[in-house]
Amino acid sequence: MTKVRVTQVRSKNSANKRQIATLTSLGIHRIGHSVELELNPVNKGMIGKVLHLVKVEEINESGDFTMKLHNLKPAEGSTRRVKRIGRGEGSGHGGTSTRGMNGAKSRSGYSRKLGFEGGQMPLQRRLPKFGFNNINKVEYKAINLFTLQALSDKSGITTFNIETLIDAGLISKNDKVKILGNGELTAKLDVTAHAFSQSALAKIEAQQGKATKI
Repeated sequence: MTKVRVTQVRSKNSANKRQIATLTSLGIHRIGHSVELELNPVNKGMIGKVLHLVKVEEINESGDFTMKLHNLKPAEGSTRRVKRIGRGEGSGHGGTSTRGMNGAKSRSGYSRKLGFEGGQMPLQRRLPKFGFNNINKVEYKAINLFTLQALSDKSGITTFNIETLIDAGLISKNDKVKILGNGELTAKLDVTAHAFSQSALAKIEAQQGKATKI
């Protein structure tokens, strides 16, 4: 005998007492609850009484649903109804196509501009301006003398230029270098850089070294 799976898909609130009793007799107690039944005349009659509240699916011998042309449909949740607007008040979406009565949001082509506050003075214009960006500012990568001294002690390097500093991983190829005077210098170094502090220049020359500006 054919077996079917019966699932409640609608609420009992719209059902009368007999229909609620029929659902209880079928063993269905809540939305989403399913039962498997033999499709005999008794069950067929009860299912017919509550057909508007349940979903009925035929089950084959392996326990799967039988696929037939009349029960083919998209997976649940994979499609949704198109919201038809602009069809008048009888459509359920109002005469203004769900956009309300007036205002910018009801116009076609509206998009909220960044910083727009409804017409009042926006925050970026209420706050005062201060300072400026110097277009002639030059930013240097600072390297101290103790770094050069440590590199000299470790690798025996006495000549430092841009290529040497790049190879040592201290700067990138587009960096401008300024030598600062922090630390003690005991080696005689030949240093080439874009700028030197006064203390760095004095310490290099005190060790009979050479400081060359690019």
